[in-house]
Parts: sequence; structure tokens; C-alpha cells
Amino acid sequence: MREPTVEDIAEKPEESHSANTAYRVLYDGQCEICQACVSWLRALDHENTTVCLSISAEVLSTVDSRLGMDECLRQLHVVTPKGEIFAGWDAVACLASLFPSTWLIGAVGRQFPFRNVGRMLYGFVARNRYSLSKCRGGACRVAKPEAVRRQSRLGAFWSCYMLGFCIRLPLVLWAAIRAAAQRTSIFARTYHKRLNLLDGKLTILFLNGPLPNTVPVLFGELFTTVLYDGIAIDPGSPKMRRSLARHLRLKPRITKVVATHAHEEHVGNLNWLSDLTGAPVYVSKMTARFLTPFKKLPWVRAAIIGQPPNLEQPYHLLDETVDTDSGSLQVIPTPGHCDDHIVLYDPKEKVLLAGDAFMGSYFATPNPDVDSRKWLVSLERLMKLDIEILVEGHGHIHTLRTDIPDFPGVVIRQDPKAAVAEKLDYLRWLREQIEVGFQEGLPVRVIEASCFPWGRRTSWESCATDECIRLLSLGHFSRTELVRSFVRTDGDQLPTVYEVRMTGGGDIH
Repeated sequence: MREPTVEDIAEKPEESHSANTAYRVLYDGQCEICQACVSWLRALDHENTTVCLSISAEVLSTVDSRLGMDECLRQLHVVTPKGEIFAGWDAVACLASLFPSTWLIGAVGRQFPFRNVGRMLYGFVARNRYSLSKCRGGACRVAKPEAVRRQSRLGAFWSCYMLGFCIRLPLVLWAAIRAAAQRTSIFARTYHKRLNLLDGKLTILFLNGPLPNTVPVLFGELFTTVLYDGIAIDPGSPKMRRSLARHLRLKPRITKVVATHAHEEHVGNLNWLSDLTGAPVYVSKMTARFLTPFKKLPWVRAAIIGQPPNLEQPYHLLDETVDTDSGSLQVIPTPGHCDDHIVLYDPKEKVLLAGDAFMGSYFATPNPDVDSRKWLVSLERLMKLDIEILVEGHGHIHTLRTDIPDFPGVVIRQDPKAAVAEKLDYLRWLREQIEVGFQEGLPVRVIEASCFPWGRRTSWESCATDECIRLLSLGHFSRTELVRSFVRTDGDQLPTVYEVRMTGGGDIH
């Protein structure tokens, strides 16, 4: 969640009023412990009685002229609606007294001897904040970054990072439980379902299989085949073939079979569907090269999703457009998720069939063949299109159009271009973090941690799921891969993750 800024308050008068009548909390956004405590504060503050502001010179001058940068960096400050200023442990006690579940801490914390003990412990952390600050890898551009980088040590950094995690652990576990329940609910609603839209022009077929079903339940990634104006797009893997055949009993019109890219859950049934329907297969030139022959998958992916067969002749190579029953679709190269990725765009209906070129605004555990620098360029290209309906390759639909009915967990009421813009902002921030980290010569794991500061809600809300993916895929999909995706070169003969594992190295140059 983005922190409130001075611009937010200045541009929205009603929010400015609420900010002036709330407790304004000035915290150091470059400190893991501060970030962890702010997360708890937001979880407790159901009535929005507080506004949390990360320290900067501009923020301090706007909130209260009595606030000094050096003093605020030393300890937490709270400005009450009456204009009172509390600092350090007294600020913690003030905030604790606002909520029923922590009221006793606030009341006792203001009394002798607990107030003295609290001040002593808080003072120890405050005096050592630069040693404990999570500011390596460029995460600390809020204030005094050079002083922090000069004084911080990796041992202290990891101690602080783990302390921040432990403080948030109950929130992490609760977020994991809630997310698991949501994923299970969405999977149950989409099981064996098909979603007909635009008067039958667009149909989403939800696919399943005994082992593939573990993916949407554990990680929320649905498997689908998209039918659009006579074209079947990404017909799933061999282990989803029975599910696809079940959908085809209704004999939908299919005149072409197209793959957006060469990943196994998208191409495993190309020739099978072509033989069944008589529709020719269309793929890009690069995808055809990847599929003839198809590389041997890591055993985890092969066991769960299924090893696709090699692409067999006859097949056709995609051109700049592909004809549909009532018009044509533009074929747009969008490397990033993988080098051979393409999307299909209908300029008449303003529909983007994105495949995996867009997998939500926040996606933290990519496959080893992702190149995030290319992905940025591809997303910038998509921003130039007029998009009213964005269909992801794994079933989610982003649109504000009223002719698309609601389907909880699948149809997301969001402007598609706003969703793409959010992903662009996220990837640009990551690129800056990672570039600074490598310039400072930091280990990959430290850079990874700086890309997932606990102050960002997405970092801790998805932590359990992300680490579960890392564990079950034996590191094949992980947050580490996200870091490496910004430093790969076209000359890499093998994904960097494999090179590191085989050589036992830990750094990338």
C-alpha cells in the first residue's frame, strides 16, 4: 500500500481535513522495525484515526513546523489532533491507548516504572537505528541515505529484517489463511465452468486436472483456454486434456488454434486440438523453434502440469494479423514473460487477449526465462493501445464495461490501462532498487530483501504464498528469480538460476 504523501493531502481537501483531525504518525520509512509497527497500526486502526507518513523534509514542514528532521529520524513522533507532540516510547504509548486491544499497554506504559523501561528499550533501538536500518540496495532514499549505507552492516541488516518479519508474522499467517480461503472459493466457482461474454464472441473455458488443480488452490493461478471469434487460444497442457474435451462436447466453432507462447500450460494440446477440430495451428516463429523439439521440463513442472509433446507439422507461422470469423486480430510481439510471447488485440472491440504478458499488477515469483527489462518495454507498448477489456491467460478479466457481467474472483472492475500502469510503476521501482543494489556490490539475497521491504503491504501479504512456491518448485519460481530477471543478457545460454546452482555461486556479474 502506498504511503500518504503531501501531494495526496494537498490535492484532496476532504482528506486534508481528515488528516488534520487524525493522529499523524511520523515514522522512518527506511527502518524495518518502524515499518513493521506501522503495519500493525494499520491493522488495528479500523476507524482511520491515524495517518502514517514516512519522514521527508517536505512532509515535516507540512505537518508541523516544530518538527526537526534529525529528531524525527532518531525516534517516532506523533502529532495529536490538538497539536500535542509525543516522541519515542511516549508516542508508542499514545498510539496504543487509541485501540481497545492495546489500550492496557498504553495506560500501563505511561506509568512508573514501565514508562522508564519502555524509554530505555526504545532508546537502545533509536541509538542504533542506522546499524539496524534496512537501507542497503537503495531502499533508503527517504533521508540521509549516505549515513545509513556507511554505518549499516549486513549482520545488523539481516537481524533487523528478521525482527521486522517476526513482528509481522501473525499478519503474514492471517493473510495466508485469508488468501487460501479466497483461492479455494474462486476455484470452486470456476470448476468445470465456461464464461460466455460479448454475445458469445468471447468464451473462457476453465480447465482442470487432478494434479494441475493444486496450482489454483495453492497459488491462485487458474488454467484456461480462451475462445475468441472462432480462434482457440492456449489450449492447455496434456494433463488438462480431459477437461478441455469436456468443454468441446458443446462443439464450439474453432477455425484456428493459436499459442501466445511456449510454456507448457499453453501449448500441450496444440496438435491434439487441431486433429480433433481440423483447425490449423498458428504460432510465432520463435515459439515454433522452442517447440521443435520441446525442451525437457524440470521434473516438478512435468509432474504437476505435464510435459507437452513436440509441435508437429503442419503448422503456420503468425503474421502481423490473424483472421477471425468476423474480422482480424493484431499480433503484437511482447517479450518479457518469455522471449517468444505475443498478444492478440481486437481494435474494433478494444479487447486485448494478453496471455501472460500481464499477470496482475503485482507478480513476484516469475519463471527463470523472464526478462523484466524487455517486459517493461512490452508493457509500455501496450499502454499505447485503446483497451477496454483485458483478458489474462490465466482467466482474470479487467474491465469497466457494463456488458461484461460480474463474476467474483474472475472479473475485476478496473480500468485495464490503469492496471497495466500499476504494473509498470512496480517494475520501474524494482529496476531502480536492483540497479542500485548491484552498483553497491550487494549479494543477490540482500537485493532481494530490499525489493520486498516489510513496509510494503504486498511484501508481507504474499510472503507465505511466495515462499511456498519457492519451496514446492525447488526454487524454480521465486522472488530471487525476480531480481535475476533484471540482469539477464541475450547472450545467456542458460537461465542464470541454473548456472548459479551448478557452480555453487551466489553473485551475478
